[in-house]
Amino acid sequence: MIPYSRHLITEDDIRAVTDVLRSDWLTTGPAVERFEASLAEYVGAKHAVAVSSGTAALHLCFMSQFQHTQRYDLAGILTSPFSFVATANAAASISGCEVLVEFLDVEEATGNMRLPEFYDAERFRFQPDVLVPVHYSGRACVLPQHPRNRRGADWVAEADIPIIEDACHALGAMDYDGCSRVGSCAHSLATCFSFHPVKPITTGEGGAITTNDEGLAKELRSLRNHGRDENGLMVRLGGNYRMSDIQAALGLSQLKRCDEMRERRYDLGQFYAEAFYGNRLAHFDIEPEGAIVLPVAGAYADRNAWHLYPVRIKGGKRDAVKRYLNERGIGAQVHYSPIIPMHPYYRERFHYREGSFPNAEAWAAETLSLPLHAGMTEKDVESVVETLKEALNV
Repeated sequence: MIPYSRHLITEDDIRAVTDVLRSDWLTTGPAVERFEASLAEYVGAKHAVAVSSGTAALHLCFMSQFQHTQRYDLAGILTSPFSFVATANAAASISGCEVLVEFLDVEEATGNMRLPEFYDAERFRFQPDVLVPVHYSGRACVLPQHPRNRRGADWVAEADIPIIEDACHALGAMDYDGCSRVGSCAHSLATCFSFHPVKPITTGEGGAITTNDEGLAKELRSLRNHGRDENGLMVRLGGNYRMSDIQAALGLSQLKRCDEMRERRYDLGQFYAEAFYGNRLAHFDIEPEGAIVLPVAGAYADRNAWHLYPVRIKGGKRDAVKRYLNERGIGAQVHYSPIIPMHPYYRERFHYREGSFPNAEAWAAETLSLPLHAGMTEKDVESVVETLKEALNV
C-alpha cells in the first residue's frame, strides 16, 4: 500500500522522545518552551504557542477574538468553503455567543479563497469579526493587506477585521511574495498550524499558533491552561489544550528537517509532472486538454509546502478512479467532499444550497489527492502514475 501521506520518523526523533521519557518532565515543560522558541524563529514570528491540535489552535484564537467582539452575544467568521470541517467548527462551537459562519468561493485555479473587492451588505448576512483564509494543500493565498493583492479588499482593512490564517497544510511554505514564511504574521494577527502525522512535521497530535502580538500570546497561553494566569488564578474561561513535552520533543526534532522534507515533496511533485507529461515543470495555471489537471504551481512551486498533491479528474470519473487506485494499493484520498456548507449541520443551520459556491463545488467533485510524502520514492510515483493512467482508460 502506498499511503497518500504518512509521518517520517528517524532515530534522532526516537532519541529525542526517549530523552524526555527519562527526564523529570512529561507534560508541558522545558521541551515545549524550546519547541515554541524554535518554531517562532523558523517562521519569523515573535511568539509561538504550542497546543494540543490544529483545531485547538483555531478554537483558542476564536475564543480570544469573540471575547472582545462588540456584539457580545453574536459573532461571525468569513472563511473558505473548501477545507476540512475543523476550520468552521472551531468557530461554530464557541460557547457564550452565537457564531455565524459565512463562506467565500475559491479561485478556480488554486482552490484558495479570494475576497471580493468590496463588502456587499446584501450578499453577506453580517459584518465578519474574523477573516480566516485557508492555505489549501500548502500553497499560500494572497492576504487582503498584502500589497500585491491587486483586488484590494480594502473593506477588510477599513473595518479593521483581524485575520487568522489556517495554515494547517502550510508549515514551511513561503508567503505569496516569497519574502517571508507562512506563519510570520506579516499580514495577519495569528497563524494556526497542525502537527498531525500527515502534516509537514508531526508531534503525533498537536498544533501551534504564531503571532507578533505579545498580549494575544499571553492570553492564548492562559486559555490553553484553563484560563489561569501566571499566579495560577483563573481569570477567564479556558480549557486544557496543552501540548506535552513528549510531543514537543518530537516536534523539535522534526522541525530541524522541515525544509528537507518539504524539498523532497517538491521534488516528488516534479516527478509526477514528468511522469504525466514528460516535463518536470508541467503544472498548469490554465487547464490543459485531457482527463486530468495537475495542481497549480508555476513560478511559485518551490514556495509551496506541498502537503497535498491534488489532481482534478474531469468527466465525472473521480470516484471511479479513486476506487480503482485504492483496490490496487494506491491510497488516494479526497480532500474535501462535500464542501463545508454542504454538510448537514451547515445546510440546516445556515440554509446553504448547491450552486452557492460553484468553484469550490467543482473542486470537491473532481479533486483527488495522490500519494505524496517525504518517504516516497520515484518508483512509487511511477507506480501511482501508471495505475492512474490505467484507471483513466477503464
